[in-house]
Amino acid sequence: MPPTIDYYFSFVFFIAVLGIVVSAILYFLNKNESFSARLLAGFLFCTSIISLFSAAYHTTFFLHYPHVARTMVFLSLSASPFSFLYIRSILKQQYRFQRTDLLFFIPAVLYTINMIPFYLLPTHEKLDFISRSLADRSLVAREPEGLLPEGWGIIFRMTYGLVLAGAQFILLIRWRKKIFEVHERVSQNVETFKWLFYFTVVVSCSFLLLFFEYIFQVSQFFELYRLITLTMTGTILFTTLYLLIRPNILYGLTGWLQEPVPEIKIDDTYQNESVGSSKPYTLSVEQEKVFKAALENHFDTQQPFLRPGYKMKDLSDDLDIPSYLLSAFINQEYGMNFNELVNKYRVDHLKTLLRNSPELYQYTLEALGKMAGFNSRSTFISAVKKVSGKTPLEYYNKQDQ
Repeated sequence: MPPTIDYYFSFVFFIAVLGIVVSAILYFLNKNESFSARLLAGFLFCTSIISLFSAAYHTTFFLHYPHVARTMVFLSLSASPFSFLYIRSILKQQYRFQRTDLLFFIPAVLYTINMIPFYLLPTHEKLDFISRSLADRSLVAREPEGLLPEGWGIIFRMTYGLVLAGAQFILLIRWRKKIFEVHERVSQNVETFKWLFYFTVVVSCSFLLLFFEYIFQVSQFFELYRLITLTMTGTILFTTLYLLIRPNILYGLTGWLQEPVPEIKIDDTYQNESVGSSKPYTLSVEQEKVFKAALENHFDTQQPFLRPGYKMKDLSDDLDIPSYLLSAFINQEYGMNFNELVNKYRVDHLKTLLRNSPELYQYTLEALGKMAGFNSRSTFISAVKKVSGKTPLEYYNKQDQ
């Protein structure tokens, strides 16, 4: 095997694994139960797995594990729905699926059914087809082993991806006015909207590039399947780097951009929810008022943030509101996550303590941090820098007080 193939596979493998790790972090370490972050995790996971399997056709992997071949075709048509639902969830500030959202994944199910003849082949016939695919990798893209006529599968996938990418652009156009044509622009909303636009452009360009390459055979230097792998790898790399540089985009849009709805009972919006129910999937203005009053009154009177290790579940239990609703509310109302909100209250509370009791200036930073509810000196210092942009010594300057 030529060394260039090794370098190529190593690069794709590294980026795909990076995408899988980031998707796992977004989903499983999503302490705030952000709906949109989990949708983005779904997109990254699907794209990363397909990229990894595509790159594997440049190795002998499937000769050793023939029954694994084509097993991930469901994910190849699931990435686009996850991408569209992610954009929609951010713009419409949704915290749950709509009843009809499963329809977006029907093409993925049908595409999987298309591969049943290959799944039922005996091992020696699978190995024969895989050997021919490795010798002529154009067969991988043309998919002659499926129920669809040869070459129709890739067209179906690209067309479906372009349709949903176009739907993303339509959503962005419709919501642009609410973000930019307002009396006072919200920097968090502008930054988030720009990210959604860049993300949609990258996804669209990937499908457009593949579409023109397949239809017009523009390039003579890249095999189609290698081009597919590289475009997915580029999308994964762009997404992960952007999240690393601008993690606050995960909080979505702040403020209440939806139209007011008729007055409703707040309990009715989150209690006794069931799958397929007609309950709302976005927070209403009425909920915002009730949730904000309940949270701020609880924080002001009970000061639960002074308890080290205070978690979202604790606040959910205290207020008797599901944690996923609280997470959506905090992101939307304050433009931050739960931990940042709690730390802000801790930092502000300590400032009030020092103003009222100057003798506390004799305490160490570690002691002051524990008085405010921080577990350690380092988390205390980091929180103060996050809130104020200053060190604790600068922010709690005695002369300023």
